[in-house]
Amino acid sequence: MDIDLKYIEELQEQKAMTWLLGEVIKISSSLDSFIGLMEVTTDMLMGVMGLDTCTIWMKSDDGFKSYSRGIQNENRFLAEESSDFPTHIIHVKDTCVFDSNGESHWFIQGRNTKSVLISPLNDFKNKERVGVIIAEHSSEDYFTNSKIDFFGSLSIQISIASENAKHFEEERRKAQEEVRQKNEQIVESVQYASVIQNSLLPDVSFIKKHAADAFAIWKPKDIVGGDFYWFAPTQKGFCTAVMDCTGHGVAGAFMTIALNQMLSGAFEDSSHESASEILDKINTMVKDTFYKFNKFDGFHAGLDMGLCIFDQDSRRLVYSGARMSLFTHSQGVTRELRGASKSLGYSDERRKKCHAFEDKVIEYLPGDSFYITTDGFLDQNGYEDIYPFGAERFAEAIDTVAKYDFEKQRSELIKRFSAHKGSVEQRDDVTVLAVKPL
Repeated sequence: MDIDLKYIEELQEQKAMTWLLGEVIKISSSLDSFIGLMEVTTDMLMGVMGLDTCTIWMKSDDGFKSYSRGIQNENRFLAEESSDFPTHIIHVKDTCVFDSNGESHWFIQGRNTKSVLISPLNDFKNKERVGVIIAEHSSEDYFTNSKIDFFGSLSIQISIASENAKHFEEERRKAQEEVRQKNEQIVESVQYASVIQNSLLPDVSFIKKHAADAFAIWKPKDIVGGDFYWFAPTQKGFCTAVMDCTGHGVAGAFMTIALNQMLSGAFEDSSHESASEILDKINTMVKDTFYKFNKFDGFHAGLDMGLCIFDQDSRRLVYSGARMSLFTHSQGVTRELRGASKSLGYSDERRKKCHAFEDKVIEYLPGDSFYITTDGFLDQNGYEDIYPFGAERFAEAIDTVAKYDFEKQRSELIKRFSAHKGSVEQRDDVTVLAVKPL
């Protein structure tokens, strides 16, 4: 009866070890992380083999590294560095039971360990020893011949699996490094593009030479963006414009370069009296440039725009907008002057039944201020306030900051935008251009 029971126990133990070996083979083909392999393997050895402590020692660049679990630390997986490890242990010839001769050894981690098994790990490709498995148990003579044979087979599989995992990690590291270098090159190129795009923006100091005061806020969502502002002096005053081109990032930036040239051409070819005339010209230019030969259904090229022509001799402003408003502040009151509900460009099929562009004329007073913003400011949602900033809140902000000089107005508007946005990601490019004419 005892013989049959012992036979059954040995048979169950053999099945468990065979299953465990199969599982290690299975996970070694699916895990591409070396530390992941160590974590799973030590967990299975502790559970299936009933060990008190299991430690896998591996050579590292700085000495040795141990990956262990033990009942003394509630089976938590630990990965620790060590500058040294006994040479006679790391170079044990075959899987064997270690005789401690009743002495304590620092690499034996269990508290009441009475049986220790050591199994070597090899790099078969380079024919060198790379580590050992140390299994511990509190029972004497725990590691039978069948367990010793099992650990011998297991060590071979773990050696192969660890080399495969390290190979995958090295290949992944190389791939990540390649991606990192390419990303750096892309970022450097985009940063250079940002310098080019910035050079197209008029310097505020130049605008101030032709107006009483001015400020600009230009905050692309990415390094470059699809927003830009424009300025040109005239015989009687000046012309300002803000544009929000299709998309943001690199695609939007390319659009701004093209539109900058178009706007300059349309302005030179106009009477400098009608803002809507210039918008009509740009509308035609965009369609002729991007849609005449482009038959791609998913292609959309266009922009929203606000344009002002200031006659400072007669204190007269002509404004025309394409889905963009002009905010005026006069005698302590801020008003929104809306543009047409139509963008510039795009295909005719996309923009049916839209009102034509029109001029809106304002006779302004000394000290009046004018603000144009892209929808990146108005549409920005917040962290605490999930609703967009909105045109009404923008007008209220102008009412509040209008008492300050333009430089402080700029900083206050940026503060209000940032406070509203909170930790939420900036959703679009943001541009604000403000001028106080003579």
